[in-house]
Amino acid sequence: MDTERAYAYAWQEVLSKRNLNLPIETFDDYVGIDDKLVHKKYAEEVNLPSFSETMDEIAALIINNFSDHTMYQDSLSCLNYFHDLEWSQACVSASPQKALEDKLNKANILKYFTFVIGGDVVRPRNKPFPDIYNLAIEKLNTTKNIIVEDSPPGIESGKASNNFVVAIDRGIFSKKELSNADVVVNELSPSLFIDISKTL
Repeated sequence: MDTERAYAYAWQEVLSKRNLNLPIETFDDYVGIDDKLVHKKYAEEVNLPSFSETMDEIAALIINNFSDHTMYQDSLSCLNYFHDLEWSQACVSASPQKALEDKLNKANILKYFTFVIGGDVVRPRNKPFPDIYNLAIEKLNTTKNIIVEDSPPGIESGKASNNFVVAIDRGIFSKKELSNADVVVNELSPSLFIDISKTL
């Protein structure tokens, strides 16, 4: 599920309503960045409501605009496979907690996760700080962890938590930008994670 991309589309719509029309690629620079910093930047350019009101608007747009194009079938197959094996799985995203939970519910995949955590839970130390992953691992109570990320801030966050990071190339960032991960792949598969788990 491409929560960051859905989040970018929501920001694009919020700003477009206020006559600031930006290409979706503009928001790639803000993937994994603290919401308050993004709000502060654009509040200087357009008349945005308060931070909390803007986040509510963003969350509503994410839910309303949900569609299959934000789902990745390789991720879904892995979630299902490891859920059947009773592996602990968490969903960690820089997106707001409420928007994240609502979207997972709408996609009918919340059942795969032991718990979910949004970036606002660890604000102001959202990605690229390791806090969000440290909290996830604490809640899961696991010692061998594999983190899947698709953005440089997320990779930095995962590596700073001292865990194995898989970067999935979804065509948003270059291979070089993803290269700080332990491995970069074009597709996720159960065999990938099983092989990695044997090395941990």
